[in-house]
Amino acid sequence: MNFSARGLSRPREWVTPHKVSLAVLVTVYAERELPETGHPPSPVMPVLVTRTTGASHGSGRAAGAGDREETVTPTIAPWPAIGDKRPTGSAGRYLGESGLDCEGGWSVVVKRNFAKSMLKWIQSSDMEFQDLLMKVKEIDEELSKDLLETLSSINTSGLSALADFIQSLHKLLDSNNGQSPVHRHSILGIFIRRMVLSYDKLSFDQVSALYKSLKAYLSGLEGHLTEGERSKAMMDISTVDDGGTMTKDELDGPRPKNGLTQLTQRGSTLNLPSERTFTRQQAESFIAEQARLLQNDDPRALDPSTLQDQIAVLKDTNPDLAETHFLSYLNGLRLSEFCGATDSLHSYFDHLLPRAGEANSGRDEGTSKSFRYAALNLAGMHCMFGHREQALLALKEAIRIAHERNDNVCLQHALGWLYRLEKMSGEDVSYLLDRSITRSDALNLPYLASLGIQNFAQHKALSSTDPSNVFEYLAKSDMLNCKHNQPQLVQTSLAQQSALWQMYGYRTMSSLCDQLLLHSGHQDLPGGTSNNCLITTESEVLCLAICNQARQHGDQGMYTASGDLLRLAKERFPTPSKHAKIWMECEQELSFDRAILQGKWQQAEQAVLNLASINETSALYRKVILLKKRGETTAAFKAANHIIDNCKDNQQGFTTELLVRALLELSELHAVSSNHTSAIPHLLESLALCQTHHLSSLYTKAMARLAQTQLMLKMPRHALSLVERIMPQVLANGSLYDQCCVKFLYAKCQVACSSRQKDENRKAVLLSVVQLLQETADGFHKTEAEYRVKDVIYLQAHLYDKLGYTSERNKCSLNFRQLDHQYPTSVAMPTSSI
Repeated sequence: MNFSARGLSRPREWVTPHKVSLAVLVTVYAERELPETGHPPSPVMPVLVTRTTGASHGSGRAAGAGDREETVTPTIAPWPAIGDKRPTGSAGRYLGESGLDCEGGWSVVVKRNFAKSMLKWIQSSDMEFQDLLMKVKEIDEELSKDLLETLSSINTSGLSALADFIQSLHKLLDSNNGQSPVHRHSILGIFIRRMVLSYDKLSFDQVSALYKSLKAYLSGLEGHLTEGERSKAMMDISTVDDGGTMTKDELDGPRPKNGLTQLTQRGSTLNLPSERTFTRQQAESFIAEQARLLQNDDPRALDPSTLQDQIAVLKDTNPDLAETHFLSYLNGLRLSEFCGATDSLHSYFDHLLPRAGEANSGRDEGTSKSFRYAALNLAGMHCMFGHREQALLALKEAIRIAHERNDNVCLQHALGWLYRLEKMSGEDVSYLLDRSITRSDALNLPYLASLGIQNFAQHKALSSTDPSNVFEYLAKSDMLNCKHNQPQLVQTSLAQQSALWQMYGYRTMSSLCDQLLLHSGHQDLPGGTSNNCLITTESEVLCLAICNQARQHGDQGMYTASGDLLRLAKERFPTPSKHAKIWMECEQELSFDRAILQGKWQQAEQAVLNLASINETSALYRKVILLKKRGETTAAFKAANHIIDNCKDNQQGFTTELLVRALLELSELHAVSSNHTSAIPHLLESLALCQTHHLSSLYTKAMARLAQTQLMLKMPRHALSLVERIMPQVLANGSLYDQCCVKFLYAKCQVACSSRQKDENRKAVLLSVVQLLQETADGFHKTEAEYRVKDVIYLQAHLYDKLGYTSERNKCSLNFRQLDHQYPTSVAMPTSSI
């Protein structure tokens, strides 16, 4: 967001205690750099030197008086070399204690940190003195002590000490005796000159009020000031464009009559000052920072209520700043507040309309650009809220205006939104992606091209394309991301790979991608450490990775670790966050799965109700499972058929994976009704879909249920053959509960097949089955599926009885009795269901 403010009056700049503290900080920093001998002083700010054009450099003139308009361009000055031997010159002295070198100057590290921090503090809004002091301590302990000592002296010595200090600031810019400590045209030089001129324009009453405010600022008693004292604390000083200098006319101009500003208070929980004013530069910096956080790193942004309070302050102090309304729009989207977001978006583009007196050509182009991007943002907002028809109307308007102005960038963004909207109706829109990728590449838009390739890979994965081709598409996206330094899309690619491996049934590979994603903030991604600001440590993909790990730990019976991961997600993405729905959905799914294994139907039903408000499709599928477990087969049949019909109609959210799961539940409902023959067509259909779409995990489940059906139809050898085929895949990538179910099924098949063997061979088979059943019971117990432990112990007791092991049989019988007393069985379910 970078819009011209030409023709608009510049907002006023305020003298605050915080700025006085910064001026004191520069002074005490410069004192360490002043030489004790005849050597010339080193510049205070080697990294904040600026170049100016069109300026007069007479040293005898007052700071900024009568200078022509300047263009300030920050440049980076080279750092002095540091070697093992003592270098010559003041900038390369040996490092001593507390960040000082042996000749009294600051070390290179302290200079660098001080320069970076000062640039940030000048551009940002005011902060509490305690916060400032803490940040200065991080730079150097001695510097913070000097700052505290000087401010304490001003605080206790009276008003004259403040006046003397302001007058002494001229020495920092004085270059009569050689190089000045602070270059007058540097960023710090401009800041100091403005401070001197601003103070000179104050009346005695205003200086007195400023001193009182400084005392309160330093003592932490600011909240006890009266409203009048608090208002006088912020003195009204006019200024010209940022980066320029004040003229003599402005210095001698009439003072404002009120000298006051309307002040607002922020929440005390953030430990921020109650007096908050923003110059235009500070306001633009604040808006850019918060907008970046809201779009890429939501949890690190201010909380919604506090941010809205700051937006209100910005509207008062900078009413012509249109970006304030866009920030309000983003904050509304964050809370899913449709009306507020719509009003803010309309206000944003209304403020961008050209003012009277601008050229007609500029007005036409500016108005057209505002309208087409207004329509594009409006379409995106409607799409996020699920308003497809309204989004299409707004998108068509944006495309029409973009065509008239030949705005190819806007057209490519519109094409991306058109893909999402057409996808919502279940139509095949691969041609839109293909066109978007080709055109973005031709227009040299790498971000849109890479994003289009990732969407294309996702589309192909859901339409039965070979997995090798899908991952090849993602590899091309990674190549673009590395070439054009796009670490955010690298994270998105890793998240997609994790989801694809999970869908294909390879949990280990999915977990590996999650680990790479979770550690991406500490890795050397494209661009190295320079990309730290681009790598989002609190983004949506990281929330997905944490929740996926929570599911995998829950599937292995590690519920404590799963809960810890969910708590981590809650801390990183609190409830107001737009990504909170991800961990909410994961939490309800894990709660449902655990309740089903424990046989707690009421808890499972509550989880389904909670999940319905987040993901209706997932809730409907789990409702089928709950009805089946309760024995309500008629309602379960109806719900399962409803899912299957929606999946075959390509409704949004009803994928092939969900269709296979619904077919498996439908087949088990037939098995519950003792209609095993009717279950076979559904199992065969699910097997065909799994083979076509490469769903290996669901394929093993379908094979296991087909083996169970064959066992019930008195075909144990065929069932044993199927179980042996899927056993490696289940043990490698299946959940602990699935592994135990398949082991139990394998044990029953072994027992059924051993009936025709000789006694010696049969006894060896039964002994091996007993050991396998013990492992199975331990696994069911770890997943808290005590109802399934009863089934295992029941079969184990029968086998011990056939083997003649009476004591072991009695132990199993006692154990079964205790479990049956604790977990009575109300509904008889197939013992091999997975």
